[in-house]
Amino acid sequence: MNTNKLRMYWQGKSILITGASSGLGAAVVEALAPYGCHFGMLSRREEPMLEMAERLRETGSRFWIRSCDVQQREQVYAAVREFHQQAGTIDVAWANSGLSINASFERWNWERVEQVVNTNFMGVLYTVRACLEYMVPRGHGTIVAIGSAAAMRGLPTRSLYSITKIGLEYLMESLAAELPSIQFTMIHPGWVDTPISAKNPNRMWLMQPDEAAQLMIKAVAKGKSYYIYPWKIRLLFRTVRRLPLPLYLKIARSLIHRIRRSKDNAAD
Repeated sequence: MNTNKLRMYWQGKSILITGASSGLGAAVVEALAPYGCHFGMLSRREEPMLEMAERLRETGSRFWIRSCDVQQREQVYAAVREFHQQAGTIDVAWANSGLSINASFERWNWERVEQVVNTNFMGVLYTVRACLEYMVPRGHGTIVAIGSAAAMRGLPTRSLYSITKIGLEYLMESLAAELPSIQFTMIHPGWVDTPISAKNPNRMWLMQPDEAAQLMIKAVAKGKSYYIYPWKIRLLFRTVRRLPLPLYLKIARSLIHRIRRSKDNAAD
């Protein structure tokens, strides 16, 4: 997709984005700023968003910034309502907030588990529902949800992260069937060099955030309902999903055994 077509889609759009202070959220803001958008930027950390807005001020975009914990439904609804009042409309809701933890049996922690579920799923649900209350009456709008390659199957030690991202996929699919006037785009990124993946030693085909952001804004502008990137991850994702359960479990158990053996050898 060329720059002119991208501009036709994104120029002047009013975009509410969660998790906007770093990682993919920040990269999307930077990628779209040249199109003169009106951003509603939400994150628990306000300072990085203020710094980004100041750096991008000359692009002509406008930046409305609020500290918001997406785990708190009242905070999300209040922020969405205030941004709608300030911008006059919400064209795109980009639900980007996310956390990841090691949820293996040995390292289970209920406080962290609940935080991941409340951020990755409930936080997105709050954001999507709040924005749809303005989009549906006017019969127009776009919802973008950021999943993960981890949604390909139930991954060992990443069960919580996997199920929240799979849950988002089903949520978006259900809403798309119910609300055909709204564009729903589900995106499953592969490994991108962001804080959420930094501690993962097994990152493959690693991408930089700016490159990932360009792929995502093009997918949304093309009206895609489902997008996985890069292509190697897309191929792996589809292949693993097609595996019969007994075969998948055999492969997954073999992999987790190798990882544990490698850790034991390193400890020695």
